[in-house]
Amino acid sequence: MPNKISCIITDDEPKMVELLADTLIELYPEIIIKGKYSNWKEALQGIRANNIDILFLDISMPEKTGFDLLELVPNLTAEVIFVTAHTEFAVEAFNFDVCGYVLKPINDKALVKAVDRAIARTLLKRRASGAGENKDLKIGIPDDTGIRYVNINDIIYCESQNRYTRVVTTDAEIISSYNLGRYQETLIQDFFYQIHRSYIINLNHVSRYDATGFVIMSNGSNIPVSKNHRDVFLQMFHRVGR
Repeated sequence: MPNKISCIITDDEPKMVELLADTLIELYPEIIIKGKYSNWKEALQGIRANNIDILFLDISMPEKTGFDLLELVPNLTAEVIFVTAHTEFAVEAFNFDVCGYVLKPINDKALVKAVDRAIARTLLKRRASGAGENKDLKIGIPDDTGIRYVNINDIIYCESQNRYTRVVTTDAEIISSYNLGRYQETLIQDFFYQIHRSYIINLNHVSRYDATGFVIMSNGSNIPVSKNHRDVFLQMFHRVGR
């Protein structure tokens, strides 16, 4: 899973809120649930108070519909996934540029498709907003002789080698004394993405995706893409090319 993703769940049925929360925890343990609401007023306060990436929202609720709630937060940047028992609202829902429309009872496959799309769109936005900021940022990479300082965008990928990490840059290969987990905490932001348990890649150095399940990096390296991350990865680049 890429960067930490945060969400809020809103549904007038408390049992539905808990069911969706439990399902997300099982399927996406890295997703942070910042709020669970069954009342539209509390939900509105929670949405305004928290900077979230995904909003799971019921449509048919007492007093205010999900559409009404969205109109009260016109500057919402979160990806919206409607979770509803009603099929008749689908056309109106997509007028709000929602990321997904999942019908109750929740089907895991449909939910995963919507959440993966939301994650991809979130990472794409982060990448677009952070590329300029990180362009000249340097990072210190400890090795057995000291600390090497490299421009963060010169890093092509990081490869786990047991307790060490092989950091491949545009002009060097560094065997770092830190494990991949340390680089996951540091680099998983904006234009870095962990596509495999052993690899973190710089998305700006991706040249092409091979149908056999590998990405070819700017230096010609072939990096495997795990099945768990493939859909999100491909959606990110599909949207870039639209």
